[in-house]
Amino acid sequence: MKPVVILLVVAVFVVCSGCTGTPVVRDTADGALHAHYQYKDDWSPVTGCYGHVTGYVYNAGNVSDENVRLNFNLVNAGTGTIRDSRSIFIPSIGPGATTTYETMLDGECSQGYRVDFSFEK
Repeated sequence: MKPVVILLVVAVFVVCSGCTGTPVVRDTADGALHAHYQYKDDWSPVTGCYGHVTGYVYNAGNVSDENVRLNFNLVNAGTGTIRDSRSIFIPSIGPGATTTYETMLDGECSQGYRVDFSFEK
């Protein structure tokens, strides 16, 4: 029984190698609007390999920003092709306000990825 359990544990590590990694943290700004995100490759038995993105947008200005869109592309690091994309729409961010967000990007376990981020006002 023990060899079977050990074999299963080793198999899970082999299958998931490359699926999990250390978080990548990025910050960007456009005028008074500041965006911060953290990206991490992850794996679950239900969804397989995916990119998990969390972050926040902060308005450092004195007026509201309207219709902000955060764009995330999961890009294959080897080929440069986009595997998945997500956009998060924020209708309004008041002066001094912070809005948090979270999204998942669908990936493949055998590939290495990076996240390209942009935001539009």
